[in-house]
Amino acid sequence: MENIDYVAWWGALLSTLLAIVKLYELWTNRFRIDIGKNLTSEEELGNQIFIRNLSSKPVILEYWVVVYKSGIWPRRKFEYIVSPEECATDVQILPNSSKTLSFNGPDHFLWDSKTLNGRKIYIKLYIAGRRKFYKKVCD
Repeated sequence: MENIDYVAWWGALLSTLLAIVKLYELWTNRFRIDIGKNLTSEEELGNQIFIRNLSSKPVILEYWVVVYKSGIWPRRKFEYIVSPEECATDVQILPNSSKTLSFNGPDHFLWDSKTLNGRKIYIKLYIAGRRKFYKKVCD
């Protein structure tokens, strides 16, 4: 009778440890996108926004739009800054790598406090298989 109790406890402990390992794997492999920036005031050098894929699976960036955001819900406003040409779609970002978006010349945008005037810069990302979402670039 006591041997059966030991086997039951051993099975319960082993199952719990395996469940913890599986949950850890799911947590570390979840979908994660990070945004970085390199903003300059010189039009020739331009601004750069880095889209980093921190997950373990490749993602397809269908489209993106950079906007100024002001206000809070329900009165928030989005003002268009720049987006790619129509033919610049479906870019694959490999796992643990990044895609650099450069904005120089006519695509350069200002980001100083006078221009922002309380607004924030966001990028709206369209990722294949996911809903569109906004990520903050600059305060």
